[in-house]
Amino acid sequence: MELPSIQIDHADRLYACRQKIEEAVHRIIFGEELVEFSSAEIAMAVADIADDYILSMAKKNTARH
Repeated sequence: MELPSIQIDHADRLYACRQKIEEAVHRIIFGEELVEFSSAEIAMAVADIADDYILSMAKKNTARH
């Protein structure tokens, strides 16, 4: 499915991004490559990685002000 071009400040940009990456994230969580971990463990690790990234971005933005 081809999504229309969305302006950076458009309210639906986060939703459009999610649509683009959701399938890949599901493949990571439910894929066969990491069978030694449960899907819940993998989902929590993905969330933790995302949280760390958001916190580091916030810290960089705070340092510039």
